[in-house]
Amino acid sequence: MKKALFALIALAGIFSSCTNDDITISRAITFKVNPATVVENLYERNAGDLTSLSSGAKLQVSLYIYDEKGILVDKATNEYSAYTHMMTADINLASGNYTAVATSYVTSSVDYWSFSGLDQLSTFKITDNGYIGGKSKILGLTIKSFSVGNDSQTININIENAGAVALVQFYQWNKYNNVSTYAFMGKQSCDYLSFDNQGSKDYSIKSESTYKFYKIKFDYDSNYSGASNYFFTFPIRNASFRFYAVTTDNEWVPMGSEFVDDVRIGESYWFVYDFEEDEASWYNMTPENTRSNVRNDILEKYNANSRIVYDYDGQSISIR
Repeated sequence: MKKALFALIALAGIFSSCTNDDITISRAITFKVNPATVVENLYERNAGDLTSLSSGAKLQVSLYIYDEKGILVDKATNEYSAYTHMMTADINLASGNYTAVATSYVTSSVDYWSFSGLDQLSTFKITDNGYIGGKSKILGLTIKSFSVGNDSQTININIENAGAVALVQFYQWNKYNNVSTYAFMGKQSCDYLSFDNQGSKDYSIKSESTYKFYKIKFDYDSNYSGASNYFFTFPIRNASFRFYAVTTDNEWVPMGSEFVDDVRIGESYWFVYDFEEDEASWYNMTPENTRSNVRNDILEKYNANSRIVYDYDGQSISIR
């Protein structure tokens, strides 16, 4: 009888041990996602140009967590009225290795981006919907690998700019009367951004032999002396840009020289067409690449001119 009782106790111990081994223990992980880093290192012609949002627009910040097989295990999303808000998300995760994808983009009456295939990292895709967008098209993206052990922890994520941002300015443009549109065009465009299971990025760049892609477009108005706006672009090697005028007879007239150079991620550029000089010029305005005295000379020349600013959310036209 005693032998049978000992056997039952031992067997119960075996079952108990197996059951405990199968229990998955989750740890509370706190994520602090900062979207301010998307725009903080970019050149602004006027303070607040890029950090402020258009009327009715919101900044959507999202966090996606993938396991080591690239499968989505959790996500969090919130909307804010400015880039200065920090998103905090508490997520329970089992021990293991993970990849976090943090994104930010502006939501308004126009959908500049489409997100698809989010259930798996290798099918995660961000597609450009083809709208010009101005500053509202700026996309933020950070991919970060991390591990979860036996302790709770806080993970800080600074969202980075997914591309580059440029300011395009037409200076003293009220010189011609037979022009309907002024534009800044490119030969290259990026249709989408995708990833593999390790989070490596793939930019789908397409290139044309002629300038077919609008970066900035303005309807000419002789009541104003010029116009300016920002545009966002994914990084492009040997990118080609050029200023164009479209006449009232729909003739496309190139203005100034071509710009051919690498557009690098996280950098700021300034493209200017000066009608007084009939000259096109460009500057890398990323802080570490620009000497302060050169920047001051540029600002002194081009900042004194009032101009019309078109908001390509389709919400307003203003003068600055």
